[in-house]
Formats: sequence, structure tokens, C-alpha cells
Amino acid sequence: MKVKNDKALQCIGRMEPVEGNEDAQQIYDRLSDGRNKFNKLVGDVCSSVMKISALDLAMNDSTDKMSHISSNVHHISETVVSASQLTEESMNEVVNAHESFTESITQVSSAAGEIMDDMEESSREISRIVEESQATIAESDKIKDDMHQLLDIIKGMNEVIKGINSISAQTNMLALNASIEAARAGEAGRGFAVVAEQIRSLADETKQLTANMDGFVAEIETAATMSSDSLDKSVAELGEIRENLNKVLTNNQKNVSNIVSITDSITNIAATSEEIFSSVTNVQDQMGRLREECAALNEQSAGLAAISDDLTKNMKPVAEIERGLDESAKLMGKMVQDVFYMLNNRQFITNVQNAITAHQNWLNTLGKMVKSRECLPLQTDDTKCAFGHFYYAMNPRNRMISPIWTGLAEKHRRFHSYGKNVIAAIKVEDYTRAEGEYKQAVKLSEELINDFRKIISNAEALEKENLQVFAE
Repeated sequence: MKVKNDKALQCIGRMEPVEGNEDAQQIYDRLSDGRNKFNKLVGDVCSSVMKISALDLAMNDSTDKMSHISSNVHHISETVVSASQLTEESMNEVVNAHESFTESITQVSSAAGEIMDDMEESSREISRIVEESQATIAESDKIKDDMHQLLDIIKGMNEVIKGINSISAQTNMLALNASIEAARAGEAGRGFAVVAEQIRSLADETKQLTANMDGFVAEIETAATMSSDSLDKSVAELGEIRENLNKVLTNNQKNVSNIVSITDSITNIAATSEEIFSSVTNVQDQMGRLREECAALNEQSAGLAAISDDLTKNMKPVAEIERGLDESAKLMGKMVQDVFYMLNNRQFITNVQNAITAHQNWLNTLGKMVKSRECLPLQTDDTKCAFGHFYYAMNPRNRMISPIWTGLAEKHRRFHSYGKNVIAAIKVEDYTRAEGEYKQAVKLSEELINDFRKIISNAEALEKENLQVFAE
């Protein structure tokens, strides 16, 4: 198809309807339709690159978290396996020690029983000794009474001996007087003198005999007195021994009662020990199972790490797609400078409005991070955010838009740097700094949104005047 009319070509060049030329009108209609489709394509590409960028960010964050989780799980499982092994070994030692402890308890219980039997036997023996000592004391009291009677008899004998000695002295005096009188009588008194001599001799013998008896009785009295004193002392000592034995018997009975309590306690300890042993054995079995489960978990964490590595590799095409779409967007940005492919104002306004929404969502996410003190997926590269792809691809040349548009670069770059600073501060738990960086971001956000709104307002004014944002 050829268009011969120069005026028609000029209209087509200015993308204006051609009147009175059917061929030129057909060309205009085709170009207009292509331009509209190109405008839609630009919007779709910008939208796609934004979505791909968000997907790449989310997948990278998820992959990092998965890798971190798998690493933590692997480390924890290894730690738990090591701890379970140590615990299992400790449980083995506890089991062995508990068996020894149980054996010791059995021995102590047996020894306590033997001690109790011995103490009961001792109590019976002490009771018998106490009874015998009581009988001995009673017998000693009887002997003591007999000894007192003996002393009384000895006193009587001493009185009798004194009487005999007195009679002997008198008899001896009478015999002596008789001998004197017989001597005076001469021959007639000779027979009487013989009798008197014999009587005196008998009196001397009696005196000698009583003297011997006096010494014997004195010895008996001394011996009896000593025996009586010794017996009194023995009875007193036996009384003390009996009292001491009663105390020993009382203490022994208390000890028997205490040993009975100890035996009962040992029996309770033995029962508790059996329960503990059962629990320890159960723990030992559970630790073995835990070690096996942790070993399996360790293998699964290794598999998770492999999946994470594969996912990282599989994500590379996504990054390449993003780069390809970004390059396509930039190429389209150059194409829209041409009148035939120029992006219409309405599409441009829509993209800027979308940028405001994305910008506010980004700031909200940053606020959640500061409030929760936890890092969330956040695009900190100003060239890859929802607005960044569109901004660095397009270059509106209208003097009402261009100065404001150019001034966005530094502000937008600084805005994203606050996101980096907040993340860095949260990682080191410097929440005061994170709060300060967020406040700076909020302040700068107000300036950016005001710029966006000025751009939208100016673009709408140009649209009313039928002027293009991308035309000088």
C-alpha cells in the first residue's frame, strides 16, 4: 500500500487522524492499534518485572531461611545426638551405680535385721542379769542381816568372856588366900593347900583359855565387821550396776525401736529405688530411641540442605528472567521516546500510582520489622523495587515532569538505604538505632509521595492539553 499524499504522511507522523485518504487512514488505524498494544505490552512488562522481582526476593528469603533452618536443625540434631549419647552413657553408669546401691541397701537391710536380733538378744540377757542382780542384792541383804546377828553374838561372847575372866580372877584370888591360910595351918592344912593350888592352876588355865578366846573372837569380830562393810559396798555397787543395766536396757529398747524404723525406711527406700531403677531404665531406652530419631533427623536435615542448594540453583533462571525483563523494560523506555511507540499519559499515571501503593507497602513492612524486632523480606536495592524497574527504564522529557522525575533518583536511593540500616541494626539488636532509621524513612517517604503526586498532577494536566509526558 502506498500513500501519495504528503499531508497524509505528516498526519500519520503526528499520530493524528487522516481525513479524505482511505489508505492513510488504514495505516493510521494499524499504527494506533499497534501503539495501544505496545502501551499495554509496556505495562505488562513493567508489571511482570515487578512481580518477578518480588518473587525473586521472596524466594531468596525463603531459601536463606530454609538454609538457615536446615543448618540449625543439623547442628541441633548433632548436638542432641551427642547429648543423647552422653546421657545414655550416664544412664548406663546410673544403672550400674543403682544396681550397686540396691545391693548395698539389701546388705544394710540384712545387717540391720541381724543388729536388731542381736540387740533383742542383748536386751533379754540384760534383763536376765538385772533379775539375777536383784536376787543377788536380796541374798546380800539376807547375808548382811546374818552378819549383824553374828556381830551381836560376838558381842555376847565378849561379855561372857569378860565374866569368865572376872570369875577366874576371883577364883585365883580365893585360891591364893586358901594357900596362905593352908600354910598357916601347917600340917593340917597341907591337903587343903594342894586343892587350893589346883584351883589356882585351873583359874590360870581358864584365864589363858579366855585370853585365847578373846583374841579369836576379836579376829572374828574384825573379819565380820570387814565382811559387813564389804557386803554393804557390794550391795551399793550392785544397786548402781542394776540402775546402769536398767538404763542400758531402756536405751537398747529405744535402739531396737530406731532400728525397726530404719529397717522400715530402708524397705521404703528399696521400693522407691525399684521405681527409680524402672524410670532410669525407661529413660535409657527413650534416649536410645531419641538418638536414633536424631540420627534420622540429621539425615533429613542433610536432605533439606541439599534441597535448599537445588532450590538456589533453580532460582538462577528467575534472576536471569528478571534481568531480561528489566533490559526489555529499559529498551521499551528508549522506544517510547519515538512518537510511534510513545507511552500514553494514562499508562504513565497508572504506573506512578502503583508506585505510591508499592512504596507505602514497603514502608509498612519496614514499620512491622521495627515493631516486631524481626527481619522480614524487604527489597533494599532501589533498582529492583516495584518503582525502580519502571523509574530506571523510563525517561519522561516534558519540562513539567522531567525535573521532578530526575530528582527522585537520590531520594529513592537514600530511602532504600534506610531499609538496609534498619535490617543491620535489628541483626545486632540495636533497636534504638532501628527506630531512628525508620523515622528518617517515614520523613523521606512524605517527600517522595509528594513528588509522586506532583508528577501525577502534572501528567493529568498534560493529558487535558493533549500533550505527551515523553515529548519535549
